[in-house]
Amino acid sequence: MVELREYQSGLIEKTRNSILDGNKKVILVLPTGGGKTYIMAEIARRSVEKGYKILALMHRRQLVQQMQDRFADYGLESGIIMSGEETDLDKDIQIGTIQTYHRRLQLYDTANPFFVDASIVFIDEAHRSLSRTYKEALEIYQDKIVIGVTATPCLASGVGMGRYYDSLINGVDVQELIDNGYLVPGRYYAPSKPDLDKIRTIAGDYDKKELGKRMNQVKLIGDVFENWAKLAGGLQTIVFAVNVKHSRALCEEFQRHNVAAEHLDAHSTEERREEVLNNLRRGETQVVCNVGLYTEGFDYPGAGCIIVARPTKSMGLWRQMVGRGLRPYPDKNECVVIDHGGCVDRLGFVEDDVWWSLDGKKQAFKKKVERKKEKTIMTCEECTYVFTGNKCPQCGTEVKNYSKKVAALNAELVEIGKNKKKFTKQEKEFWYSWFEYYRRQKGYATGWTAHKYREKIGVWPRGMDNIAPREPGEEFKNYMKHLMIKFIKSKEKKYAT
Repeated sequence: MVELREYQSGLIEKTRNSILDGNKKVILVLPTGGGKTYIMAEIARRSVEKGYKILALMHRRQLVQQMQDRFADYGLESGIIMSGEETDLDKDIQIGTIQTYHRRLQLYDTANPFFVDASIVFIDEAHRSLSRTYKEALEIYQDKIVIGVTATPCLASGVGMGRYYDSLINGVDVQELIDNGYLVPGRYYAPSKPDLDKIRTIAGDYDKKELGKRMNQVKLIGDVFENWAKLAGGLQTIVFAVNVKHSRALCEEFQRHNVAAEHLDAHSTEERREEVLNNLRRGETQVVCNVGLYTEGFDYPGAGCIIVARPTKSMGLWRQMVGRGLRPYPDKNECVVIDHGGCVDRLGFVEDDVWWSLDGKKQAFKKKVERKKEKTIMTCEECTYVFTGNKCPQCGTEVKNYSKKVAALNAELVEIGKNKKKFTKQEKEFWYSWFEYYRRQKGYATGWTAHKYREKIGVWPRGMDNIAPREPGEEFKNYMKHLMIKFIKSKEKKYAT
């Protein structure tokens, strides 16, 4: 049995108290990486000991397997309700996909042999529980206890879950999990906003068809690779695209530059998805472009970069996407988030404290601390440093028209909301050794290394003379590709004028 974290035990106690107060439909909110499955497993263990039967429902096969594994960690056996799997309804715990369970419930009007007479029903990724399929399946359990768990308790429109749940229990914040080492912080970069003018809103978010046309353009596709090569070329990366065509185009762009990239979408088989995940684990694949698959239930903490290549108005979707990269991993102390959709400006940082509510008519979330006018995130047009206030603390440049300007626009990707990356001593030595190795191979002048080092790190390489040249890896190679693309573009621009 796994020892629970202090806040997990506290959330279980709050859930118990809420049920004792008469609330039968409880939704528990915990950020991605907070350990929701451990909480469900512990509640299940205590409930089975008291003679209760458990039903856990989720919308993806992968989540079913993860849940069964987590229950096994607590010594709990469970049956599986899922197409292609043998059913054993004699077990006290049943885990299944909502699609299969709903379909089987429709087969009989009375005395349905597939019905699970559970006292407690768990709903994983509970922000989906207002869908027709869930609502029809849950009608049978009106008098039972239903516990939903999610990182984002709202619909795409931002509306809360009060149409079904009686009680909402807020867990810990993302920043608290980061402070305690359970998650890593995001380091955000963003380009100038994409043109989203006159794109209509459907179900609370941008129309995917029109959004795909706007984002799937040759220049934008190229920019995604170029900026990745500059900022995160050595990191395993998950890319979120608008639609299948867009995802394939992004994947092909990475492949064109000899980066091991693969594409997945809703039509990809379970075998194909598992194959790609294993390729990631073995390091054979560096980039996975996907459409809507890895927003939930994806558990690969080795991903050090998230590229959001699809604009969204949905706070839930934004946090789900970025959350895929915040899990800790050996030698991983941050996650690079490259926002090509203006999401940070629109929805804030994932680390921002949010207070969720059950409001079934209005926006279900609000920031605990609203950003004041004088704290508006600014980007220096001269040195790309990000700061708050009307004067850049790094180079002294004053922001013109400060009262009207929300953020400085820049053609280059710039880090927003936080200081520029601070390189460790080891990282500085690596970059110097890589540049020097490359310089000697190419036969460049001795000053080349120092200038390229300063361009990358921001300072001259003082005291690096004794650092031996080292053969560079993929991160360096991708960075040099970025410099080459940047050089070619500057020449094209020069001759065009």
